[in-house]
Parts: sequence; C-alpha cells; structure tokens
Amino acid sequence: MRSLIYTGFVEHTRHLPVCHHFRYPVYMYGIDINELALIDKKLPLFGYNRLRPTSINDADYLEDRPGGIRQKLLALLPEADRALVATVMLITAARYFNYVFNPVCFYYCFDCSGQMIQLVAEVSNTYGERHVYFPKPVPGKTSETAIQRYSAEKAFHVSPFNNMAGRYEFFCTPPGQTIDVAIHLVREEEKIFEARFWGSGRELTGAAHLGVLLRHPVMAHLTMPRIIYEAMRLYYRKHMPWHDKPAQSDPMTIRHRR
Repeated sequence: MRSLIYTGFVEHTRHLPVCHHFRYPVYMYGIDINELALIDKKLPLFGYNRLRPTSINDADYLEDRPGGIRQKLLALLPEADRALVATVMLITAARYFNYVFNPVCFYYCFDCSGQMIQLVAEVSNTYGERHVYFPKPVPGKTSETAIQRYSAEKAFHVSPFNNMAGRYEFFCTPPGQTIDVAIHLVREEEKIFEARFWGSGRELTGAAHLGVLLRHPVMAHLTMPRIIYEAMRLYYRKHMPWHDKPAQSDPMTIRHRR
C-alpha cells in the first residue's frame, strides 16, 4: 500500500508581538484515499465509515453533505484540474475511539505521472468551523529544492491571538518516507507566527499501526488540552491581546453540525 503512518513533531513559534514556542510529539496518517476501502479490510483496528479504535469518516472532511472524501474534494477543485487528479494523499489525524480534532489537514493532489497539481489545506477552529484553502504556487526556488512553496490570503479566524490581517505561506515536501510541512503567517512582510509538522513514515500495516497505538495510547486526545494550556500561557502569563471571533462570510468557510 502507498498509505503511511508518520511519527514526528508539531512545533509552533510565535514571533510577534511576544515570543512563544512549543513542540509536542505527534503521529499522523498519510492516507491514499483510493486505498480507504482496502485499509478497512486489511487493518483490524482501523475502520472506514465504521466504528473501530481508529477510523476515517467521510463526514469529518470538507463539506457537511453526503459523499466520499474524493468526491467532495474534486467538486471544490477548478474544473480544469478535476480530470487530472489520479491520487490524493490526505495528511490527517484519524478518529481515535470516536474522537478527533484536526487543526489542519492537507490534501496533496497528484496526476497520473506523480506531478503535484494542487495543495489543499483544511483548517479547523474550536468553534466547529472549517475553512478550505487553495494556496497558489509561489514562483522561484526555496533554499531546498525539494520544498514547494504556496501562498494564500488569511480568510478564517482560528486563534484569538491573531486578527484577520496577513497571508499564509505554505512550505511542504512531497509526502514520502519523510514529510515536512510548515505554515507561516506573514503580515506587512514580517513573520508573525509559524507552525510546522515533520516526521518519518512507515507503511500503514497492521503491525505498524498497532505499534504506534501501543506507544502513544492517549496522544490523539491531547490536542485540545494542549491548545487550552498554550492559550492560557499566552493570555495569563504573556498578556497577549485577545481578538474576538468575527462573523465568517467567506464561501469556503464550512460550519459543521456539532
């Protein structure tokens, strides 16, 4: 199978108006969405649209309507790109004992030759909303030629410690045996904040899956407590200004039933 399980780290660094940094170990799945039915059959602890210790549910992704992940994703892509998409690699956390919170998922869309057509980022906030970004490639080379760069204007409220001004710059490597993806928030050409996930991958076999679950039995449930803890550090110890959530008006912001 092409699908992988990644173990690595998530790291956040805030540069302005105060400095703040943290890094936590995490694991993520790199799912070839064409293999979801096969994974459901081969991995006893993994389900597709059914209850298992870990699972991927179509309803957890993209628009809140019936349909598979691939079907919903293609419907959002520009018409000229739809027919070109052969493979989509989804970088995500899975449901773990029926709970999941994904701050961000990435969809890497490839054509039949393995050329990347589009990077799609689905960002979630703690208000039950999601926003789908279609960042545009940035011309030119980065310091490492394997890293691809994309950009999108900020259009979605995530953190109460950031207002709506600025743009996101995405830096990513193709998802293979290693992965490295970063998002920078840039405002008036100053880097305000950066988030990064990097890790090494193994084929998503039953043994590899069981090994990760045994080594990290509660990690999937730590995302929200960590968010709250770091927010308290920023607000009470570093006195970061608080920005109330504005009304969402962008058509790519999706509110899910809770």
